[in-house]
Amino acid sequence: MNQSSIRAIQIIRSLRKRYSIIGLGWNRKSDPLDNNEDNLQLLNLKAPYGFEPFGPVRLVLYFPIFWIWVFAKLVNHRPKVVHACDLSTIFPCFLYKVLFKKKLVFDILDRYGMTYIPKNRNVLLRSLYTIVNSVEENFAKNSNVLTTVSDKMLLSFNKKPRNSMTIMNCPEENLTLPSKQKSNSNIFQILFTGAIRKGRGLEAICDILSDMKNTELLITGKIKDTNLQAIISDMDNIKYQGFLDRKKLLDLESNSDVMIALYDLNLQSQYEYGMANKVLEAMMCGIPVITNISPDLINDTKCGIIVQYDNKDQIKSAIITLRDDPNLRKFYGDNGRKAYLEKYNWKKMEEKLYNIYQQLLSDNSKAENQ
Repeated sequence: MNQSSIRAIQIIRSLRKRYSIIGLGWNRKSDPLDNNEDNLQLLNLKAPYGFEPFGPVRLVLYFPIFWIWVFAKLVNHRPKVVHACDLSTIFPCFLYKVLFKKKLVFDILDRYGMTYIPKNRNVLLRSLYTIVNSVEENFAKNSNVLTTVSDKMLLSFNKKPRNSMTIMNCPEENLTLPSKQKSNSNIFQILFTGAIRKGRGLEAICDILSDMKNTELLITGKIKDTNLQAIISDMDNIKYQGFLDRKKLLDLESNSDVMIALYDLNLQSQYEYGMANKVLEAMMCGIPVITNISPDLINDTKCGIIVQYDNKDQIKSAIITLRDDPNLRKFYGDNGRKAYLEKYNWKKMEEKLYNIYQQLLSDNSKAENQ
């Protein structure tokens, strides 16, 4: 499940505590999911994810089917408020808003131009980048509420509605954090989670670990690059854990010594504006993080070490420093955990979500009574 899906599930679970809701989604797996889970109704149509050869082009061909299905569901259920997650779902939701005069929340986790169009781009890609951003901003401006995952991302919009706010993609701690149960306390364990592909610093990390003693890298996530998979398989101190469900992932995160989250901003510039969920998960689990993003958050909370993406010496120094200083690891981990409990948790974000819906439903009732 990707971060967009996780955020959508959290929103559904929060809203259904107070309202009658239905979640509409697209299940692109070959095995259908349970449509009754979390009030979900899913279109079980297998389609590319966009990482495959010609994946983005092929995926675009499937979107009209999904949009027609969503619009038909909206017309059938007639909700008073529609919550669209990212640009891929906004088209049918916006059409429903206009035709039936209902309220629309446009919730953005990823700005699509920044996410899918490389920063170092030619004239054609620059034009495409401008078009995608313009479309996204026009939908945002004409929505009733715009929400994004960071203040920086919110400021990246030149056009936005009067009601705009940040609802961070904070993880939901619905399970008790497991106690530390490391099988070998003499081995320093670094955790990498997410897609195994270029642009995530894995090549550099593997090179750094090739001659590092008493240190191992644990990797979990979907494999998108077979060349990287081969490199990982050839190293004794790198262990691929597979693609884990939420509970197993939480166990692994809580029992690791440090999380590493690196992003090539030339490939995905949205991380200059957004917030990687991995940083917030490390804070929740009370472990330090090594990363090249969110420097303001890291420095403010003192929960980890900031490095440059392409600087192997900095990355290696950060790993060695945390490996050899357990007190510093505890200091960073405790700081992150404290910040999570006080500010960066889903309960805090949930209250913002409720305030949005209370206002929208109140405005809707006033309009109906006039």
